[in-house]
Amino acid sequence: MKTLKSKSGLLSLFAIAFSIVILQSCSDEALKPSKSGLTPLNGQKYELPDYDVDAPPACKEVCLVAGQNMLAGNVEVAYSEGNLYVTYNVYQEGVYLKEIHLDLFNSIEEFDEAKKLNGGGPSPGKFAFKKKWDDNAMVSSYTAVIPESYVDTYGDCFFVAAHAALSNGETAWGGLCDETDKGVTLDAAKQFPGANWAVYFEFCLDECEDPTIDFTYAWEDLLDFANDADYNDLVIRSDIMKTDAELKITFFAAARGASLDHSFRFMIPAEGVVSIMNAADVQMVGDQYMVTVFENTTLAIPGTPFANTVPADGCYAGANGMVTISIDEDFSFDPANPYNPFLRVYNWGIDTPDVFYDLYIYELPGNNHPGNSWIATDGKEYPNGILIPFDWRWPSEGSNIMLAYEDFTSITDGWNPNWSDNLSDILFTFDRDACGL
Repeated sequence: MKTLKSKSGLLSLFAIAFSIVILQSCSDEALKPSKSGLTPLNGQKYELPDYDVDAPPACKEVCLVAGQNMLAGNVEVAYSEGNLYVTYNVYQEGVYLKEIHLDLFNSIEEFDEAKKLNGGGPSPGKFAFKKKWDDNAMVSSYTAVIPESYVDTYGDCFFVAAHAALSNGETAWGGLCDETDKGVTLDAAKQFPGANWAVYFEFCLDECEDPTIDFTYAWEDLLDFANDADYNDLVIRSDIMKTDAELKITFFAAARGASLDHSFRFMIPAEGVVSIMNAADVQMVGDQYMVTVFENTTLAIPGTPFANTVPADGCYAGANGMVTISIDEDFSFDPANPYNPFLRVYNWGIDTPDVFYDLYIYELPGNNHPGNSWIATDGKEYPNGILIPFDWRWPSEGSNIMLAYEDFTSITDGWNPNWSDNLSDILFTFDRDACGL
């Protein structure tokens, strides 16, 4: 369970301090607890101990890449009661951790001033935390605990430099990566300066909080009166976190009540975007990027035939997606309209990708035109894609949205943007709470 910082963190610090007193060596570089607990000082290096750590669930995972394009494992990060838990996992058969070096920093300039960079890139031997193993140790997983007293000096968001030397002679770094035909490619936006390929990654303490749903999107996917107006053909929830370095967008495909195949995508202006990672696909379209999150929603949340819209069918897991966009000072951010999501609908199935139409959210700027609306049998016009500014209970399969939300109006009658504030009859909605959605 994700846990926020609390006063009980002090107890954890003393517990960790006690374990280090018992288990670690007494070398000059070893981290020794002071009267106030573990309090590393800038410029010092500390030998991490041989402790067994019951780390909390990870709330961030990046790749552990060796030789620039070989996926050797992953690096998981968790945060609980003030302490940061960084776990190295190597899952290549016969390959083990020989040495790790770990540090936090707020800027490249800061890292350079601390003499932790040279002309060829970072100097892992100068990082604050390190650990070495004998040849026969065969360690494939290790959790380093960075105490609250050290973490607190870097604020709510910081960069993590996670280096490893492996038993096969390769050097590995933790960072965002994408799979390619030639292995993996690392996030070039967070490569250390100099003649090297070493990378780092950003972590924010808020990443370990339960996400706040910033937007929910829902669609009717047909273009004519055949729509049943239940607005559950696809339901996507989204959470956004922006820092100076990144725009982190999480998506959750919660429900799918459609017979057609879909692809869920979004458009974002290219200016100020340095790189886009973890997307299914990225293409340049004019002066914008078209980012694919779920290439095929039928495969992402399969059902029989629907998912999380028919109560009798039970519950389906849904699908998670996260896109990380590295940005610079030229990036323009509007929290009310951070990107433009849309549904690509395939008329005759996913095997005919040239036959499709795109449905944007009607209420977002530039989208309120007939190409994003449909006409009912009574001649009234309705939006295909709708925006709900919070989490919501979507209608069950075949239930007209106006049965559950009586303030929902047609475009013809004058669109009411606040219709979702009034859930007038919960019986016509899917019990997503019972499914833990």
